[in-house]
Amino acid sequence: MVRPPPARPALRRMLRSFGLIGAISFGGGRAAYFHDELVRRRGWISDEEFLEAVAVSQVMPGPNIGNLAAYLGQRLHGATGAALAVLCLVAPGAVTIVALAWLYFNGMPASLTEPVGTGVAASAAGLAAAALARLRGGLGGARGAPVAALTFVLFGPLGCPIYLVLGICIPVSLVLAMASRR
Repeated sequence: MVRPPPARPALRRMLRSFGLIGAISFGGGRAAYFHDELVRRRGWISDEEFLEAVAVSQVMPGPNIGNLAAYLGQRLHGATGAALAVLCLVAPGAVTIVALAWLYFNGMPASLTEPVGTGVAASAAGLAAAALARLRGGLGGARGAPVAALTFVLFGPLGCPIYLVLGICIPVSLVLAMASRR
């Protein structure tokens, strides 16, 4: 049975969600916040649409999370949604950076920044792992899992550059997709 598409949110609600993500998220875990807010809590897009958005945002030039915000904003509210989604995502962090810079240049001890950075890095890694666990069902089953594993090995332990990972994994994906249609 095909589900009807979810109702498009009001622009104000979308901006509130993107602003919240911008205010409380950090590092590599931001995609998990997007998934939680837009897919799980709001139901504005499906898991499959989210995975498509992540894939597109990663192959586009520029920061992945900004690309993801623009893609999702466009999906929900066109060009205006894309521009405002990126603004809402970036503005809270920009204000925070300016405030921290002011504190730093006005006597904040550097010994306070190291524990915060360590905590943020650990949290971001945990959020990225949680997002992967939630999205594993959308990998495309038997043909998607090998590509995901290959991508992980190439990019993670082997440290291959992203252009090489894509150059290997895209043809493998195409071959597996064609083979599964036979």
